[in-house]
Parts: sequence; C-alpha cells; structure tokens
Amino acid sequence: MSEKIEFYKNRGIGERFSVAVDFLTQNWKALYKNILIGGFPFAIIMGYLIAQIANVRPVGVSDLPRFLLFYVFLLLISFITNIFLYSMTGAVLSYYDRNQLNESTGWNDLKDTFFRFAGKITLISLLVAISVGIIMAVFAVILGSVASFSLSGMRAGFFILLFLFILIFLGIFLALAPSISIMYFPACFSGKTTVESIKIAFKLGFKNWGSLFVAILLAGVVLATISVVFSLPYEVAALFSGHLSIVSYILATLSAIGTLLISPIVTVIFAFQYFSIVEKDEGVSLQSKVDEFENL
Repeated sequence: MSEKIEFYKNRGIGERFSVAVDFLTQNWKALYKNILIGGFPFAIIMGYLIAQIANVRPVGVSDLPRFLLFYVFLLLISFITNIFLYSMTGAVLSYYDRNQLNESTGWNDLKDTFFRFAGKITLISLLVAISVGIIMAVFAVILGSVASFSLSGMRAGFFILLFLFILIFLGIFLALAPSISIMYFPACFSGKTTVESIKIAFKLGFKNWGSLFVAILLAGVVLATISVVFSLPYEVAALFSGHLSIVSYILATLSAIGTLLISPIVTVIFAFQYFSIVEKDEGVSLQSKVDEFENL
C-alpha cells in the first residue's frame, strides 16, 4: 500500500508537481471513475453543441439567432461541467485527506462533500463573473464614448486608446491569474466563506505570484498537449467535411471528454500549490500537531 501523501507540507515548485503526480498515480481509479460516470452526460451534450455550432456558423443574418442560441447553451453547459469537475475532484481530495478514499469510493460516499463544494464554487464563480462583467461594461462604455469622437477626426486616437485598453486587460489578467488559480481552495479546504476565500486567494496569489505563475505555465503545457490529442481528430474532420454526420458528433464528444480528463489533473496540481503555500505562510500542520498535543 502506498504511503499517504501529506497535504499541508512546505514544498518547492518541483516537489509540488511531483506530489500531484504521486496523488494522481495512487488514486486515478477512484478519481476518474467518479469523474467519468458523472461527467459523461455533460460531454455528450457539449459534443452535440460543438458540432451544431460548427455547422451553423453565421454566414447571414438569418443564421445568427440559431448560432447564438447554441453558443449560449454551450457556455451554460461548460459552466455547469466545470463546477462538477472542480467539486468532484475536490471531494475526492477531501475524502483522501480523511483516510477514507479507496477504489470502491462512489457517489453515495462523496455526494455530501460534492454538494457542499459545488455550492461554494458556484457562488465564487458567479461573484467573480459579475465583477468581471461590470469592469468590462465600464471599459466598453468608455471605449464607446471615445469611439463617438473618432467620427470627428480622432480615429487614430481611438485605435491608440483601444491598444492601451488591450494592454491593460492583459496586464490585469497576468496579475490576477495566480490568485484565480487557487480561488476555490480556501472555501473548500479551509472552511472559509465566499468573500473570505476570494480575499485569501488574492492575498496568497500576489504574495506567491512567481511560483503560481510558473505553475500556470507548466499546467498550461499539460492542458494544451492533452487537449490537442483529443480535439485534433474533430478539428481535422470539421476542416475536410462540409456536413454533420454521426462521426462529427462522436469526435466532438471525444473532444469534450478531453476536458473531463484534463480538468482533474489541473485541479490537483493547483490544490498542492495551495496546500504548500498555506503551510509556508500559516504552518497548518504544525498548528494541528500542537492542538493534538494540547488535547492529550
């Protein structure tokens, strides 16, 4: 039997990836059994929508409503699927931490933890999405106001401002990406509220920006590599085929299944980033041992 992996331990960036791989190697059967059984219906729906969107790319005004309808549904299903993937992976991690995870662990064991995590993750996602939407709306209003002046000879100024806005958005994304990568974990694993989880993620994200950004880059390589393997057959088929077929639906579903396989890997990678950072900053494991000693 493999030695249990300690979550809260101060590790270097390489050790964090190594221990994430160790966890996945130990527990991939229990993890993917629950991920694939619960996620496969979502993959089928996503595959259908992906194929339909490719088939109704708007070439005229009459095609636009149908295209937008399929696209909105795809965004909604993708959102729900991501909530499921994060929550189920988190539930498996939590069950493992309680020494209760084995290959027979199933939905009846994980459902309580799953729904608790899903509620927290959904609230955090909606709060972040609303905040981003408001910021983008403000930028759009400003940009629209400037665009009106471009009609009176300030076109060059408009494009300069547009370029600056793009740089600002890129800068904001790069600055916040490390915080966003660990935003769910304080709520799920430290019992924090939605607002507290976001605050802690920003604090830890900025404080450990460098190591988290490196983790994002390395996880991105993993994500891109596996994504290409699963999505390339559909992309090639869509390129050379001008009509929908059962093969198109199957290959689009295969592409969606790639998401089911990739997301847990990325979640586990960033979970161990979070555990290591929290241990470094707060000494969780040491405090736990002190509490155990005081209770003797």
